[in-house]
Amino acid sequence: MTTAILDEKVEVFKKSIEGMVKVLEETEDATLYIKPSEAEWSGMQVISHVLEAVDFWLADLEALLIVPGAKWGRNHEHVRRLAAVDEKVVSQLKKDAAIEALQSLVPRVEESLGKVKEEDLTQTAPSYNPNFEGKPLSFLIDHLIVKHVEGHYGQLVRHLAKVQ
Repeated sequence: MTTAILDEKVEVFKKSIEGMVKVLEETEDATLYIKPSEAEWSGMQVISHVLEAVDFWLADLEALLIVPGAKWGRNHEHVRRLAAVDEKVVSQLKKDAAIEALQSLVPRVEESLGKVKEEDLTQTAPSYNPNFEGKPLSFLIDHLIVKHVEGHYGQLVRHLAKVQ
């Protein structure tokens, strides 16, 4: 049962990544760096955030599999999260490298989720983010990896539609 559920989550994640890659491939390079407004991220800021966030959450997931009950998570002020969307950092991220990095996330997610056992999904641990306190490991997988990337795929499409 767990394998089927996790396989389904990997497929949703994979489709979101494939969608992002297709959008990048079909968008002019310069357009990717235009912000729809001062309060919104550019397309490439969205991509940079996704790359950093998935890396962060996979590391937390794997750590929790090794040390169940350890404190996990972060808040919106986490330094790596903020650095990933800094315009100076993002301006250095090129489309081909972003596509390659996005595509490399799929086997990493498959590998990490392949380590999860059914009994792991209900495990809880304290969190650095009070909003995540007491959430099971399934929340980290569902919301912070799969649905998070799915949501940012939609954000990428919306933001690029505004600037094209």
